[in-house]
Amino acid sequence: MKQIVQYYVINSDLKMSAGKAAAQAAHAAAISVLTYMEEPLFKEWLMSGQTKIMLSGREAELKKLEEKGYVTIKDAGRTEVAPGSLTASALPPMDKEEAKMILGHLRLYK
Repeated sequence: MKQIVQYYVINSDLKMSAGKAAAQAAHAAAISVLTYMEEPLFKEWLMSGQTKIMLSGREAELKKLEEKGYVTIKDAGRTEVAPGSLTASALPPMDKEEAKMILGHLRLYK
């Protein structure tokens, strides 16, 4: 049975506080709903508990995700990081096994 999850990647190079990282993940979540709500698995994910997994990735990894067209967040620079800093990325809800092929080398966010 497939497990549908949504992955978020936080830029570990920026050393953001927990609150800042949470805010960036929230931005990614909000934009991802608008971006991915027509994706084939979105409704199924929505109705099955909306499993989310947070990962840490270096800026180079987030740039790769941005190049692939995934949601990315660039900060306005009002608090902890410079304007335009790439802070977070969100992938569409997908089968966990499929996601492992894209993100399996990244670690859980702590």
